[in-house]
Amino acid sequence: MPGSAPKNHHIRRILTQILIGVGIFATVVALATLVYILEGWDPGNALYMVIITIFGVGYGEVEPVDTGIERFTTMLTIIAGPVATVYVLGALVKIITEKEFQKAFAENRKLKTMDALKRHTIICGFGRIGQTIARELHRAGQPFLVLDRDAARLAEAEAHGYLTIDGDAGDEDVLTRAHIDTARNLAAVLPNDMVNVFITLTARNMNPALRILARAENPATEKKLRQAGANDIILPAFAGGMQIAHRITRPSLLGVLDDDASFLKNDLEELDVEISETPIEPDSHLAGQPLTAFLDGMKGRCIVLALRHADGTNSQHPAPHTLLQPGDRIVSLIRRAG
Repeated sequence: MPGSAPKNHHIRRILTQILIGVGIFATVVALATLVYILEGWDPGNALYMVIITIFGVGYGEVEPVDTGIERFTTMLTIIAGPVATVYVLGALVKIITEKEFQKAFAENRKLKTMDALKRHTIICGFGRIGQTIARELHRAGQPFLVLDRDAARLAEAEAHGYLTIDGDAGDEDVLTRAHIDTARNLAAVLPNDMVNVFITLTARNMNPALRILARAENPATEKKLRQAGANDIILPAFAGGMQIAHRITRPSLLGVLDDDASFLKNDLEELDVEISETPIEPDSHLAGQPLTAFLDGMKGRCIVLALRHADGTNSQHPAPHTLLQPGDRIVSLIRRAG
């Protein structure tokens, strides 16, 4: 079912092993005791005989073991009883030595955190681009989780404290575990274009309102990603080339706007203004309203720089009567109140 948490494999494995061992032990004790009773033994003596036989105490028979059935029962008890005991003890030792309970509790905490995820980003692929996305989202304090099939990459993500899921991002069950129904964004950034197309198509069918950002190595894949339902397509080679070219042709401008430079941000803070991005969610009171509804709410403290539409296109300095649609994002310069 969508939104249901996967079972805790650590706890299930431990409890199953312990319960099997306890069940075998109890069955051996009960059956052996019953056989002795049917052979005419006192119930107390029968149970006592079974216990001392299983644990090899060696006090001797409390009653004569002189029939074939009694001897056969005693031999089975000698073999089966210790086996069940060792099985249970092995599970307990494993819990202590491998810290299974600690792993189980850690997984429980992870599952509870994952169950609480809403309006989060699903990062499909933890390569270089996925790592950059995760680092920036973590820095911005935005919720996200990482999907990957590579154990080494998942271990690296977990070492940074990121939520992870081991699985194929194109699998509906895996996306369900990632709570795609409550997700806000999905980034398909694997190095294989066709895989990103398939992930995009699957994700769009599962959540029509999801914002999907997809990576494409081949420019020819851009059309396929659009048709599959991607809102934004990023071509790393093209973007990198353009950035290098801009740094050659407009080095001063790029230096001021560089994300790593704090000059512009500090200057805006001194002027008590900031650049803000306001998403229009499907349940927002602004959905279907003209841009003036947003401006009226800002009470003259805002200048709209651009309106980014759900299909990835931009409207620079949009007209006040422009209708806001779910998935749009308002980029504005806001003067902070007070």
